[in-house]
Amino acid sequence: MPYVIAALVIVGVMSALNLVLTFAVIRRVRHTEQHAAPSGPPLLPVGSTVPDVRGIGRPSVIGFFDTECQACPGQLPPFLQLVANAGYSPSQVLAVVSGPGGENYADALRGSATVIAEPANGPVCLAFPNSAFPAFYLLDDSGRVRSRAVTVAGLGAPVTA
Repeated sequence: MPYVIAALVIVGVMSALNLVLTFAVIRRVRHTEQHAAPSGPPLLPVGSTVPDVRGIGRPSVIGFFDTECQACPGQLPPFLQLVANAGYSPSQVLAVVSGPGGENYADALRGSATVIAEPANGPVCLAFPNSAFPAFYLLDDSGRVRSRAVTVAGLGAPVTA
């Protein structure tokens, strides 16, 4: 009889421990789901109006680059090619460069785009909900987002000037 009681106590303790661990795992999963990064980078949604940027006309394409971004240097040549192929003037192209040492980007973009160099917490960067770099927008004539992507190839074909 003492063996049966001991076995029953051991099974009861193991069951209680299993229940506590199960609740801990469920709590951890719920916490992870609540604080998980959203799927895909948050960009302005298609159809939304682009925030006003003082001193800049109505651009047709906008590109955001960060000097500390690993993917940004690879997107600079396709961005310049897109601008050249569409026949956009520099007043129709806005390039925002953030981070230290943005002179290389600014030099490469000068003559093809209106370049704004500012920190990541600058007014233009804060006006757009970009949490990923690079970020690109094609706009329609009314200043609404026609397409958006984190690669130039993901934008699709621009409307030629």
